[in-house]
Amino acid sequence: MLRLIRRYGPIMTMPILSLGHVAIVSDPVLAKEVFTAPPDVLLGGEGVGPAAAIYGVGSMFVQEEPEHQRRRRLLTPPLHGTALTSYVPIIEASTRAAMRDWPIDHPFEMLPAARALMLDVIVKVIFGVDDPAEVQRLGRPFERLLNLGVSEQLTVRYALRRFGTLRVWPSRARANREIDDVVMPLIAERRRDPRLAERRDILALLVCARGEGGEGLSDNEIRDDLITLMLAGHETTATTLAWVFDLLLHHPDALRRVQEEAGNGDEAFTTAVIDETLRVRPPAPLTARVAAQPFPIGGYLVEAGTRIVVHIIAINRNPAVYDRPNEFRPERFVDVRPQTYAWVPFGGGVKRCLGAAFSMRELITVLHVLLREGQFTAVDPNPETIVRRSIMLAPRNGTRVCYRPA
Repeated sequence: MLRLIRRYGPIMTMPILSLGHVAIVSDPVLAKEVFTAPPDVLLGGEGVGPAAAIYGVGSMFVQEEPEHQRRRRLLTPPLHGTALTSYVPIIEASTRAAMRDWPIDHPFEMLPAARALMLDVIVKVIFGVDDPAEVQRLGRPFERLLNLGVSEQLTVRYALRRFGTLRVWPSRARANREIDDVVMPLIAERRRDPRLAERRDILALLVCARGEGGEGLSDNEIRDDLITLMLAGHETTATTLAWVFDLLLHHPDALRRVQEEAGNGDEAFTTAVIDETLRVRPPAPLTARVAAQPFPIGGYLVEAGTRIVVHIIAINRNPAVYDRPNEFRPERFVDVRPQTYAWVPFGGGVKRCLGAAFSMRELITVLHVLLREGQFTAVDPNPETIVRRSIMLAPRNGTRVCYRPA
């Protein structure tokens, strides 16, 4: 794809099996036009594409305006500001518990280990539980759904949807029933809880949430939003952590500086490392909108119904913005925030990832605990190559590491 972009320029059209005929944008200026277009002109919910089959029709991600903004406002408080600070002890405790189960001086893959850790964190943060058996019980049905989200079935079924075949996905329907069996009783329990206002878990905050007109969320909306948070806050963060380790273990100077910050509590260079990892190894390669009407962009008129794809990798590696764009150089972001439309791992505009701040706090906290309390070495002499797993870009070998307690 990058070769085609270099050949044909910042906007081109091509057929993609699962998405149909698409217009691909790979320039920050054009990306800004896409992200700032009126939401009734370029539809963000339609742009979700294959992921809609996992998130479900009730997810905030697939809603258009004004419903999307209503749900987003209610979901924002638990994922920003002081709420993030309250999650740090949970994240630290989960990380230490995970480390106790890791093999010592024996190779293992960081990616599946990170998935298990991030699932543990998100279950505890969402449901406010700490008992390991209860965490496992609550997490199990979501884990099944998460596995479907990184399976090739997802893109195949989305590609075949136009032919009217494979519309029923038994595995997805079964996962839905299992999630309902777990989540719906908990929602009812929270609604009856006389001390609900004192609880700090995300489920309680969603039950308490009220819009400008005093309206709350229905049980189904809460369930759908919990699924959204689980999916959006798990796989992408776990994949990013695996990429961070791959890059740090092959860049010893950067590793040393993050280890120093893990010890002294600073975060500037650690944040730069994560920003740079998300630039060169974004977990998702694309984000998209669908034109509801003819849309002028880059000197062309895109027809109504066309999917406009913002190519995250090409924009993140734009040589007009970044010196030596293919190299991992975290110092480029030390005390410098990435340019809004030249660094788009979280997408942009009204559909920008709602959990971006939570993900950054989680990654910094986990990374500092791991590097403060553990010693890691790379198993493979060369950095990982990228492999596409459904809608995600993952390390081909899962980032194989050796670990021992510090």
